Order: sequence, then structure tokens, then C-alpha cells
Amino acid sequence: MTDWIQRSKDAFFVVGSVAGLLAFLRPAIESKYQKDLERANALLAKFDENGVMSLDSCAYNSRRIPEVFLLPFNEVKHKISENRQEVRFIGPLKRHLRAELEAMVKAYDSYRYFIQVPEWETRDPDSNGHYEWLFNKDAFREGTKISDDYAKHLEAATEAAERLKKRFQRFQALTELHFFEAIASKLFVPRKMISAGLDEI
Repeated sequence: MTDWIQRSKDAFFVVGSVAGLLAFLRPAIESKYQKDLERANALLAKFDENGVMSLDSCAYNSRRIPEVFLLPFNEVKHKISENRQEVRFIGPLKRHLRAELEAMVKAYDSYRYFIQVPEWETRDPDSNGHYEWLFNKDAFREGTKISDDYAKHLEAATEAAERLKKRFQRFQALTELHFFEAIASKLFVPRKMISAGLDEI
């Protein structure tokens, strides 16, 4: 009985010490967390969310993709390649934020593998100076006939767009975590992705 009481005292002492340490460190950790949120939200603000969400339908249905939807991805890719301050995270979610951002850029590269000449051609800029990428069905012409490969290309481009959308949403989801969830990120990040339907890509 005495051993049990001693072990209980030791456990309470450890818990109390950890709680005290967290209380002492919280201002510094929370400050870094808030700075990361600011950086992440500043990156997200560059995107037209509706445009990102419509990339799959732009590819498959309208077969017309406004360049303006793609420019923010290019910008983030450039910032990562130069390791700019805007993509350097310092708080409890830093590993997750950077990993999701890099995965989003990788998904963007996979998407752009399809959205390029000759399968897609640029059209003259609009009044704002932005080009559009238009599907070029003639790129699949074999003699006098159009190959069925054009449909496979559109399907593959659409699937790549869907993966890119999910990567974008996963980065968004990280910014919705509360500070205390961020501290226990190993537990709460997977839960967040599952609850948002973003756990499988």
C-alpha cells in the first residue's frame, strides 16, 4: 500500500512538473504557433479557393484552365526552392506545414505534367493580362482521326487535379487546428484529416 501511495505521489509530481513547464513555455511556443498561422494564411490568401476547387472540372468539362488559378502554385514552388522566410515554419506544426506545402507543390508538378503543350495551348491574355490554357484535341490526331488517347489524357489530368485539390485542402486544414491540438500534433493532425475526409489521397 505504501509503494502505491509513493508511486501516486511520484506520478502527480511528474504531471505537475510537466504542467508547470508547459505553462512557463506556453507564451514562447504559442507565439511561434501564431507566427506560423500568419505565414500559412498569407500563402493561402494568394489562392483563389474557388479556382483551385474547380481545377478538375476546368480540365474535364470546360477544357479551359485560367492561368491565374495556377500562378499561386508557381509562386509557392519558387519560394520553397529558395527556402524563403514565408515557407519556413518555426512552431509546433512546422514539420506538418512544410511537409504538406512540399506535397502540394509535388502534386502541382504532377498536374502540370498534363497541362502543357502540345496537349494544351495558351490563348491570348484576357483584359487582365492572364492567359488561359485550352485543350488541344488536334494533338491526338492520327492521320484523319482523333485517337481515343485524348479521353485518357483528360481523365488523367482530372485525377491529378483532384489530388492537387486535396493537397491544398490538407494545408488549409492544418491552419484550423487549435494551439493545444497543434502541441499534440501526432494525435490531432491525423484526426483532423480523417474528419475532413482528407486522409486518403
